Amino acid sequence: MKALLSIFTSMLFVSLLATTTPYFQGEVIVQIIGDYNHENEVANNLETLINSFKDYELQADRELSKRMCIWLLTFNNDKIATSDLVMLVKSHPAVNTAQHNHKVSLREIIPNDHFFDLQWGLQNIGQNGGVPGADISATLAWEIATGGLTSDGKEIVIAIIDDGFDLEHPDIDFWKNLNETPGNGLDDDNNGYIDDYHGWNAYNNSGSLPVAYHGTHVTGIAAAIGNNDLGISGVNWGVKVMPVAGASFSEAVAIAAYGYVLEMRALYNETDGEFGAYVVATNSSFGVDYGDPVNYPLWGAMYDSMGDVGILSVASTMNSNVNVDLVGDIPTNFPSPYLLGVTNTTRHDLRNPNAAYGAISINLGAPGTQIFSTVPGGDYFNMSGTSMSSPHVTGAIALLYAAASNNLLTVYNDNPGDLALFFRDIILESVDQIPALENITSSGGRLNIYNALQMLISTDRPDSPEIEINIVNDQVHIYWDHVAGANSYQIYQTENPDAPFPDGWLDADGNFIVVGIPEAGQPGFIGDTFPPHKFYRVVASTDFPPVSQ
Repeated sequence: MKALLSIFTSMLFVSLLATTTPYFQGEVIVQIIGDYNHENEVANNLETLINSFKDYELQADRELSKRMCIWLLTFNNDKIATSDLVMLVKSHPAVNTAQHNHKVSLREIIPNDHFFDLQWGLQNIGQNGGVPGADISATLAWEIATGGLTSDGKEIVIAIIDDGFDLEHPDIDFWKNLNETPGNGLDDDNNGYIDDYHGWNAYNNSGSLPVAYHGTHVTGIAAAIGNNDLGISGVNWGVKVMPVAGASFSEAVAIAAYGYVLEMRALYNETDGEFGAYVVATNSSFGVDYGDPVNYPLWGAMYDSMGDVGILSVASTMNSNVNVDLVGDIPTNFPSPYLLGVTNTTRHDLRNPNAAYGAISINLGAPGTQIFSTVPGGDYFNMSGTSMSSPHVTGAIALLYAAASNNLLTVYNDNPGDLALFFRDIILESVDQIPALENITSSGGRLNIYNALQMLISTDRPDSPEIEINIVNDQVHIYWDHVAGANSYQIYQTENPDAPFPDGWLDADGNFIVVGIPEAGQPGFIGDTFPPHKFYRVVASTDFPPVSQ
């Protein structure tokens, strides 16, 4: 059991709808009391244990660790439920501890997209001479989350600000403003933009978006639909993409593009999701080489304003071998904490020699050389540049939102800007440190979304008791390990595990059940007539006075 948060309340829920158990039935792993240097002592204790449960046909299968006196035992699961036998064995005087033999699987998902083997940035196994592992560990991350909705049901959106998009590309799921009627010449949702059903064209202030190669390619990197037996996988399989045409030589157009995104997220916050969009990140792969932030105060101000409403912005740096901290770059030199500057790494975990750097302004690297992605006409092609690096980070941010617990989102509900900064810190603290980026980026590393999700889980989920559930004669038995410091436990049930907690998490009588702490060294247990086919949650707490079980 790991201490993961300074707060104490802890929770974990288990579905009884699962068709398979997470452990092998009829097996138990035990640690026999004794010194491995005294084999007779261990053997005698093992024999005593087996004899104690001969009615269940308990027998030794094999020794797992001689030095630690650990054995795998088997028994007749038809005579006793596995969870019940484990609890009995655990309390036997010849046993130090006992547990289930849990099933283990590789935590990796390989999508069935036709060209996935070309996407070295997501999984580098050495294809085309690359260095295995010089990738963002996407296949491991997808075991945890693939994108789409937040745990509390919000539709996650990223805004790609670029030159244009193929809105008909079959491998991209573009966001639609469903509060707007397309083509009627009216501002149906009163957001200040007419006919913005598909997004916004900041070039000519219309809802008609141009088709372009660069923007379609960038979009696919972040958000191509994954595992759909077509094309490629994006970093985030299920996120919606808000297309905004605004990659321009004109600063006014760039500000207008960001202004649309800001308005839509602010409107979402102000109307509790009735209007606008839950935009969590923007991606921009354009800028002003050698620009000085002093000369662009209004452009720079956009990042803090978007950040305040909950939007992180990701920007690619220059495609030149220069230190932008010294020579300047827009937008990556802007000092906003809500802005992430990204440089280009190769399949060898090297910085592309044509990509800029800066220990202050450039935060991290991401794959950007020979990146295979979507292009107009339902097609796919390779492109290189820092433009290809930033969307990896943008997609990763959205994946964190998909993996975050309802509890975390609730904590930050009134402070979306703080949640954005929380995710920014996770992205930067979880990078793979690589020599090529040491001392020339603020993090010294390349994006690793699997590390980021693991860090999110470790900070998002507090101490959780190990839960085992067994149904005997329509009676639910719930076992859990005691959490140090707890003085009580609460047991909830629900038919909808996504329901806000604790609303919707009730017992059969409409109240949660408070039970006292287990005896010292013993697991918790409750047997009751809870109906099966529910989701259950055990919460360890210090908020209730001790009560008897």
